[in-house]
Amino acid sequence: MGRRGALRSRIASTGALYVAASPIDGIGVFAARPFATGEVVECCPVIVCPPPDETLIEQTQLRGLYFTWKDDAVGLALGYGSLYNHSWEPNAEYELDHRRRLARFRAVRHIAAGDEVTINYTGHPDGRGDLWFDLPAPPPA
Repeated sequence: MGRRGALRSRIASTGALYVAASPIDGIGVFAARPFATGEVVECCPVIVCPPPDETLIEQTQLRGLYFTWKDDAVGLALGYGSLYNHSWEPNAEYELDHRRRLARFRAVRHIAAGDEVTINYTGHPDGRGDLWFDLPAPPPA
């Protein structure tokens, strides 16, 4: 079921991940090697912005690329952290570590080399709910 991207033109690359054009939307993050269920895919530092900054960020190309943070702040993940695309059937999940200002992305099932790494933007792999953009309805739970 994976979205193989092995032949895609790589925009950026690390040993384990790369960024390339995505069939989902714009660009996405792809696995350069396999990841086992439970394995950390990436750990990203997060720049936390106070609540008033969200209004300004929404007027830039960073719109939609940040995470809701505690105390109504927003967090912009560095590394590839703000580039993971949404899926209702993701192969990864994210955990926000507010104390350390980190976003951890972990495989929720096997991810093959060449697969696009996706997360559910609701915050839970099986989550359902409204998002801030139009998307086909999620499959029945």
